[in-house]
Amino acid sequence: MNKKQNLSLIIILFVFSLLVPLLAQSQTNESADDYKILYENKEYEESYNIVISRINEIYSKMVEDKRVPVGYISLTNIGEDVDLVSLFRNRKEKGFFIEDNSELAELHFFAARNSVQLGKKRDGLNNYIQSLRFRKIELQRDDVIFYEISQLFKTYDDPLYFKGYIDALEQAYTLNQTEYNYSHELGNALYTTKEIKKAIFHLRRYVENSQEAIEPVIYLKLASLYEGIEKYLETEKYYNEYLRLKPDDAEILFALGHIAYLKTGNYILAESFLRRALTILKDDDIYRRSKSYEYLGDMLFNNLKYNRAIEHYQQCISYQTTILNSIDSNKTKRAEKNAEINKLKEVLINNREFDKYEEYEILVDERNKIDKDIEVLQLEFTKLQPGKVRWFLAVSYEKIEQYEEAITYYREAITYNYNSNNARDMIVKLRLKIKRGF
Repeated sequence: MNKKQNLSLIIILFVFSLLVPLLAQSQTNESADDYKILYENKEYEESYNIVISRINEIYSKMVEDKRVPVGYISLTNIGEDVDLVSLFRNRKEKGFFIEDNSELAELHFFAARNSVQLGKKRDGLNNYIQSLRFRKIELQRDDVIFYEISQLFKTYDDPLYFKGYIDALEQAYTLNQTEYNYSHELGNALYTTKEIKKAIFHLRRYVENSQEAIEPVIYLKLASLYEGIEKYLETEKYYNEYLRLKPDDAEILFALGHIAYLKTGNYILAESFLRRALTILKDDDIYRRSKSYEYLGDMLFNNLKYNRAIEHYQQCISYQTTILNSIDSNKTKRAEKNAEINKLKEVLINNREFDKYEEYEILVDERNKIDKDIEVLQLEFTKLQPGKVRWFLAVSYEKIEQYEEAITYYREAITYNYNSNNARDMIVKLRLKIKRGF
């Protein structure tokens, strides 16, 4: 080989020596993203294996360099009975954060994601927490980790894990307050707890800032929460917002009328919504129909419109009569059923026809159901306040000088033990008026 060829070979080798690291780096960068691509393609097992391989490779070197603290929970401990909830909730304590290692943080993050998809929830939780131990938390970046931790906690049916779910979700919200869906989820999660004010804060924050179309049920929840803390003007406001989207919800029309009449004194609003409710409430919704007429009658009474008040109170009594008729009908059925039971019981005892015992049990169950129906009807009747309605009906008749009708309803008020002493006094006074003729 001549000098010229040797020179050419040296130049080629030199250039190649420069390119090899670049090619290696290119291949490394490409392979580094393989597990992410596999995850996006839902090839979770393959992605998980690559991640675990790389994590083990890094940890083996870290062990040689003695860089891992004694308190570190290594990957080999995954699946053991470690109190991960306590570790996560006390993460600010000394020793939780290990070092700022973006590669390990990302690897553990995807190990967690793949574990969850593969049904390894505890491994997933461990890896999420390990990911946090290798990164300095940053705003509007690491909220994703906390959110995914919250969703993992959410899958556990246990109060302890529910607390972890809320804690993680609140951390996500704290790290990224421009993501209003965190408040949406927090408000919904807290809605059924005692954290009423916190639930209100998050649901209002979502409603007032989100660019998404607000689901009607969110307004309904806000109304209910405000009613729970007796802030009735806000309750009224959010019922109105709900009805703007769901104008034919008869039960909420009634609820708003109820609040407007009894709590905020907005008679105009109350009358409007109660009358609207009466046009669309189901015929068998006796409670709401009767109470609607009662509230309308009360408002008319307070406005000294006694004739119209009487009309509305009479509607209440008609609904109460319907319930009383149902109670009487059920009592008749019960008596008939009881007669059948006693007859069959006699056969069982005297003739020992035990093959009829199943029939006997069926009849007893049917009688018990009738008893339950009677109990429910009697409760509904009591909720319609029959004594109170009759008292105001009596007073209304007295105001328009129909004294005999007034006496009738004062007596009925006594029957239902409503203002009994006053009713007796009024009857005596009205009898004297009738006797005197004025």
